[in-house]
Amino acid sequence: MALVGIIGAGVGGIATAVQLARYGIESVIFERDRIGGLIRNAYSVENTMFFPDGIKGEKVVKILEEYVKKYDLKILYQEVKAVRKAGGQFEVETEEGTYRFKYLVVATGTRPRKLPFEGIVYHVAEVPRRHYGRVLIIGGGDVAFDYALTVSETSDEVIILMRSEPKALPYLQKLVKSRPNIRTLMGQVREVRPINGRGKLLARTSAGDFEVDLILGAIGRVPNIELVEGMKDDNLFLVGDVKNGIYRQTALAIADGIKTAMVIWRRERYGDIE
Repeated sequence: MALVGIIGAGVGGIATAVQLARYGIESVIFERDRIGGLIRNAYSVENTMFFPDGIKGEKVVKILEEYVKKYDLKILYQEVKAVRKAGGQFEVETEEGTYRFKYLVVATGTRPRKLPFEGIVYHVAEVPRRHYGRVLIIGGGDVAFDYALTVSETSDEVIILMRSEPKALPYLQKLVKSRPNIRTLMGQVREVRPINGRGKLLARTSAGDFEVDLILGAIGRVPNIELVEGMKDDNLFLVGDVKNGIYRQTALAIADGIKTAMVIWRRERYGDIE
């Protein structure tokens, strides 16, 4: 079995596996869905310093897939159910079996905070590509504004509903202001319900009632740490958004992955422990 197990095939997980492969260290990546993780949702990725005009999240996924092919990375499309430490090794349990590794890298990212209403979508990558009349986005951070830019390309009107002043990057706010079909409102959602027979939703808010085709929620994210919560071990590494709190950036996830691989290599070669 490989020396390193990696949970999550997003940017951080792939970066870790690529750097390990460059050192000649074999790894196995566990992914329950698709390569790329949340980067698929991104309207434009600009903080890696190599794409001054930005690059669509979907194109980043294509690049990750090319790295997987180039370095012949092993990905098991299995959901990890449990992680244990036994006999000096990490045991990673899936429905297909149990796998053992000396080192474990957790790059599981985050999940959305959810609103207490049915019918809300939380990942723009899951939204069918079609024309929408009116779209309501709930939230005032980077994700909300990024989602607005994405759906504005195929929608007549996009409304961003915020509880307070926007927390999104000034750059994203500037882009949103440049789109005539996007507007921002202050208010909170009070009720969401389907409109029978019309395929639409009625959102009752403190800023008014809106009949919409789609509602996207973007009110914050929570780290997916449950698999290893409370576990402490020198050979356990957290990479990317799962550990970076409010500092969720693509460039940081890549850097985390590369550094983690370098630390593992040094431990194997020189016995270094930071």
